[in-house]
Amino acid sequence: MARLIPNPAGDLWRRVDKMLSDVDDVLARVDGTLSDVSGTLTNVGGTLTTVDGTLREATDVLGSVKVLLEDLEEKLVLLDQVPALAEQLQDVHRIVSGMAEGTG
Repeated sequence: MARLIPNPAGDLWRRVDKMLSDVDDVLARVDGTLSDVSGTLTNVGGTLTTVDGTLREATDVLGSVKVLLEDLEEKLVLLDQVPALAEQLQDVHRIVSGMAEGTG
């Protein structure tokens, strides 16, 4: 009966081939994952560009609102003065009326 002669070098090469095959499988999965990540990053970049544009528009709108609020504040200050102006006009009216009655 023939005895099997051990071949450590052949066993080593088979193990190395198996490991290289496993590494090739892992590298293929890593490549796929990197492609997915690249696509996701591209989508995120597009979304950030959209968000940036939206924020710029919102900033412009808020600037316009600020101008309108400042204008409204000026008008409210004038409205606060109306009662005092009305009282002054009544005083002037009384004085003028009194002068007209005194001359008439």
